[in-house]
Amino acid sequence: MRERFERLETDFIVVGSGAAGLRAAVELSAAGRVLVLTKTELTESNSRYAQGGIAAAMDDSDTTELHRADTIAAGAGLCDEAAVAVLVEEGPAEVERLIDWGTAFDTIDGKVAFGREGAHSRSRVLHANGDATGMEIVTALWRKVRSLPSVTIESFAFVEDLVVLDDRVVGVRYVSPRGAREVIARATLIASGGAGQIFSHTTNPAVATGDGFALAYRAGALLRDMEFVQFHPTALNIAGAPPFLISEAVRGEGATLVDASGNRFVDELAPRDVVARAIYSRVAAGSTVYLDLRGLPGGLAQRRFPHIHAFCLERGIDVARNKLPVTPAAHYFMGGIWTDLDGRSSVKGLYAAGEVASCGIHGANRLASNSLLECVVFGRRAASAMTREKNRAFEGTPPRQSLPRTPQRAEEARRVIRDVAWKSGGIVRQAEGLKQGIELLTRLMDDWQTTDSPSPEQMEAANLRDVALLTLRSALVRLESRGAHYRADFPALNDLQYGFHSWTRSGAPSWIGSLRF
Repeated sequence: MRERFERLETDFIVVGSGAAGLRAAVELSAAGRVLVLTKTELTESNSRYAQGGIAAAMDDSDTTELHRADTIAAGAGLCDEAAVAVLVEEGPAEVERLIDWGTAFDTIDGKVAFGREGAHSRSRVLHANGDATGMEIVTALWRKVRSLPSVTIESFAFVEDLVVLDDRVVGVRYVSPRGAREVIARATLIASGGAGQIFSHTTNPAVATGDGFALAYRAGALLRDMEFVQFHPTALNIAGAPPFLISEAVRGEGATLVDASGNRFVDELAPRDVVARAIYSRVAAGSTVYLDLRGLPGGLAQRRFPHIHAFCLERGIDVARNKLPVTPAAHYFMGGIWTDLDGRSSVKGLYAAGEVASCGIHGANRLASNSLLECVVFGRRAASAMTREKNRAFEGTPPRQSLPRTPQRAEEARRVIRDVAWKSGGIVRQAEGLKQGIELLTRLMDDWQTTDSPSPEQMEAANLRDVALLTLRSALVRLESRGAHYRADFPALNDLQYGFHSWTRSGAPSWIGSLRF
């Protein structure tokens, strides 16, 4: 039996320390005490590994209207145009703030350099240190947050559940090296990133286990569009090594995709779902696909993509001389916790921002390099809305709810979940495979047990299973192909019946249609 949770109070809680969480913490700092919880190191997040850049209409040849149109086109009919307008119109000011806080974007002759990526009609992607944009942005935000006396950061803090009282989230319960704690707050923000680790092939770091999705789901929050998972077309595919992201910006600079015979077979700058399926079809047929950088001007690959160049060289691949074997891998969740334009979820007191949220920007397919922009724009907006609750009285403490059942052998369960999700709900889906996957994930819990003291690894496995099941269920009800969701048994777009969002919440089956609160 776990010892009694130590009860604490703060004004605002931020779960996650990526770009969205850190940007929110900065905004919240002037309104009260802020507690930032991160389950590993402060700087470990999906944001840290973002290579390509951050998109914003800041060049003289660009406009916010063009950025808006490109984003909506990529979203395959499911973007919320109001959300997209907020993103592109407020984005440039947020990028300027990042620069003011010390983010050093790459320049040419003293001016910010703008790169081109797939499905963008203009060169509008700012990058830092070539291919380390996420690291540069997170580092600048981290320095800013550390300078704020009202912000407390606790690393290696695993949030087990949300504290819910009278249908309102009033705090969190978490465990850390300091013990088990229950923290009551006026408002709570989930900014915990995505869930790429539900798949056996992913570009995401090990921390991306979908904890935020699962926490919100168990608290009764509405989730949206969980079937729309973006598979990045080009992850380095070396036997015995996990996939390593090869930024889309590499193709933006002129690298080509070729099959085993050396033939190009797809427009390298087409939307990601198109490129990913083209590669997948060849890999599934037994062919190797390569990304060829050898045609880039001399020295460009090393100068523009120093981290990719070094990573490959450490593994015996010189990108100036050798083609890179690549494969698609799970990369980004377009769906997540439903929020309005100010980050409010369907549960009072609970907010969300970043990849874990679904505010309507990405629709069925995210435009490259819009994710970091979303983090800073909507991280700030959610925090601004949270400050309006700064005078709310602290709530009492409800009885602790039962945690989900967890596996005794967490690593074994994790392998099964990831394998099932990849095979059943990966790049190409069909009803039979989705149903089999759902059945396997449902039966997997048969020998799991409820315990008062699960380990973080056991809780992660439970969260992975919950998110994988939600993803497969949402994919099963969408009987069409749209954006990143491809059904081999329903390959056509069907706007009449399925030109709507999918929805899911605890205790109800997934559905497609109008919003039901």
